[in-house]
Amino acid sequence: MSDRDDHNETVKSSFTRQLGIFQGEDSLFATQRELTRQHLGEVTPDDVVLDVACGAAHASEAAAPFVRQVVGIDLTRALLDEAHARLARNGIRNVLLQEGDAADLPFVDDSFDVVACRNSLHHFADPREQVREMARVCRRSGRVVISDMVAPEAGVRHRYDELHRLIDPSHTALLLAEELVRMLEDEVGPVIRHETLERVPVPLDLFLTEQSDSEAVLAALEDELAGGPATGFRPSRDDGRLSAGIQTTVVHARPR
Repeated sequence: MSDRDDHNETVKSSFTRQLGIFQGEDSLFATQRELTRQHLGEVTPDDVVLDVACGAAHASEAAAPFVRQVVGIDLTRALLDEAHARLARNGIRNVLLQEGDAADLPFVDDSFDVVACRNSLHHFADPREQVREMARVCRRSGRVVISDMVAPEAGVRHRYDELHRLIDPSHTALLLAEELVRMLEDEVGPVIRHETLERVPVPLDLFLTEQSDSEAVLAALEDELAGGPATGFRPSRDDGRLSAGIQTTVVHARPR
């Protein structure tokens, strides 16, 4: 088994065990549909969109009313099954779901008007592979749109990644905002828009699961709140609930 295959198995195992955090209208992913639409940018009713590493297809669902067709692709069958059931309940008929690897997209060149990937880059072992594939299947007149968590600063990145892997073992590494922009310039083409959003506090209990080492994570964040070493999570407490400060960068690039 190759290193990529081995990591893919980790991803599938991890997200199968995380299925619960994708379920329900109050899940973190369900409540961010409008933000997802804003990240996607302007689309037309004729556009065909690819949602890469779509998870339970909340981003696909957000885009569906505004475009002709959305194709969502993901490694994890359990998430796709969850997405299929929810889309059927909600009457969404223009989303096609496919199981597959974002590093080897099963589509011909120039297939999509918009290729989007949301909050998934930090799960890829070598994200340049997936970004190159996104560029390949995107039409030259289209856009590759990536939004992902970014490290607040280089000095805490290693500690952040260590702690994030205690939450989710499929996490690999965060990029800095400028590194994400540069990657799209290198692997896709000219960057036509990029924005780093204000840090958003996200309650930690929304993404801790039974596979997380919750005790170690909570101890590290409590230690930081008490003046201990920075983790990059920028913890805060709101009404007794411990939150982590998540920062996201959105980049739009035009394929060469």
